[in-house]
Amino acid sequence: MTISSTTRTAGPFTGNGVAYLFPFAFKVFQVADLYVASVLIATGVESTLELGPDYTVALNANQDSNPGGTVILTAGPLAAAYRLVITSDVLNLQPTEYLNQGGFYPEVLTASLDRATILIQQLQALLNLALQFPSADP
Repeated sequence: MTISSTTRTAGPFTGNGVAYLFPFAFKVFQVADLYVASVLIATGVESTLELGPDYTVALNANQDSNPGGTVILTAGPLAAAYRLVITSDVLNLQPTEYLNQGGFYPEVLTASLDRATILIQQLQALLNLALQFPSADP
């Protein structure tokens, strides 16, 4: 399957004191590939949430045909004073090993290319937040 969306962020979701389930619709390889943060609206201070103590993740069964899943806050609903942001945090690694004279498995190659595309998208998201100058500016 291809990566058909450039969106690597879900939210920001504004707390309402009721919702504790927050969906995202981008492909990840494992639950640890997510970065989840809460932001105190009044100050803009961001806090990174920890997988396990702060939230759990229910991934959709097939990340190729139905990417994404749901972040579930373990402490309950997100308070109205906060926003929640979910984005990907795939490690900059290439874990697939291709062996000489081995079998050819297209799904393995596709997963490697998906990972490379996701890494590029993560870098682009960071670049979009950076101060930029025109190309001709010395």
